[in-house]
Amino acid sequence: MLPLLIFAAASLYPTAPGPYHLASGDLNRDGFPDIVVVCRGELLLPSEKRPANDTVTVYFTNGSADLAKRRDFTVGFGPYTALIRDLDGDGLLDLAVVNFQANDGRHLSLLWGQSQEPFLANAQSMSIPGPHAYDKQLTAGGAPIYPTPGLTSIAAIDAGPARLPHLVAVAWSSDFFVVLRNEGQRRFVPKLYPLPPGPRDVAVADFNRDGYPDLAFTIYSSNLVEVWRGDAKGAFSRDQTFHAQGHIPYHLKAADLDGDGFPDLVVGNRGPSDNVAVFRNEKGRFRFSGAHRTGTPKKGETTADEIRDVLVHDLDGDGKLDLLAAGHVSHKVIVWSGTGRAGFGEAFGPPRAIAFPGKGPRTLLPVGGRIAVGLFDSNELTWLP
Repeated sequence: MLPLLIFAAASLYPTAPGPYHLASGDLNRDGFPDIVVVCRGELLLPSEKRPANDTVTVYFTNGSADLAKRRDFTVGFGPYTALIRDLDGDGLLDLAVVNFQANDGRHLSLLWGQSQEPFLANAQSMSIPGPHAYDKQLTAGGAPIYPTPGLTSIAAIDAGPARLPHLVAVAWSSDFFVVLRNEGQRRFVPKLYPLPPGPRDVAVADFNRDGYPDLAFTIYSSNLVEVWRGDAKGAFSRDQTFHAQGHIPYHLKAADLDGDGFPDLVVGNRGPSDNVAVFRNEKGRFRFSGAHRTGTPKKGETTADEIRDVLVHDLDGDGKLDLLAAGHVSHKVIVWSGTGRAGFGEAFGPPRAIAFPGKGPRTLLPVGGRIAVGLFDSNELTWLP
């Protein structure tokens, strides 16, 4: 039986509806990280006036690690993921949010950092130029269930010393990723690249150690992972495509699990496989190196966990990266201790779990020595015990 700890915490912080993703940075410059809770809410049809939530919740610290003040900011409909970086070079951290259910063109929201309260300006909206294709789910009347382009994930691409970071975003509804080249003066120039049907998440790392950032994607609707190689000009080309070794790959993380200097990939499979797959990086080429299952009992071929997020982080300070997964359906956070070994299936030890009854963990993030957990079903933020 899976070792189980029942969650009991005094620190529960209310959020806007449906916390879906977490980002962190010292937005108010008090020396302690603040937390941005991206709150997607429930998705309605794009024909609705409000097809999803359109706010993010920010918890600010005030001279200590404690979360002291909440403020909500308006973004586009159905915000999915966010990042915090200084995007305009003014020394202040900015917030970029991608909006999945943006039926009004607010595909990307940029909240520029300010030196005084509320520390973030009102959102500036950006649209990805179209028209965009859509071949996903339809209503009985033939109307799209989701709008285009349907952005789901965002990451920053380091452009080198003294240069502003570029952005990369994934479009699930329209099967592409877009690189937003940062030209300065808060101006971004988009370039679109096609992906197989249903891309979901992106990770950025120098996989072949040539000095240029590369990209890896989970292809949600195709059960694939794709790796794209970056070059000296900031362009990308398809390098590898392989099976996710599970059903419905959702989030992925890049991290060096065995200390050889090459970032490996960890892929959380959301579907009935209920597993996290490890792909070893062998000098720029990826090889499947075992899948780690949660051990949660299930009936039939349905998912027992619905893994919505994965995190690779050294929890116990032993120098070996551990693995965490957020099980939305099972209401658990599953934890595997890292081994540092490179053999097949040896990256992590047996699982143990922390139960969050009735709360539905959806997203995980290390913040100042602790792990923050977004609880989708109860609209709360908390800390992993």
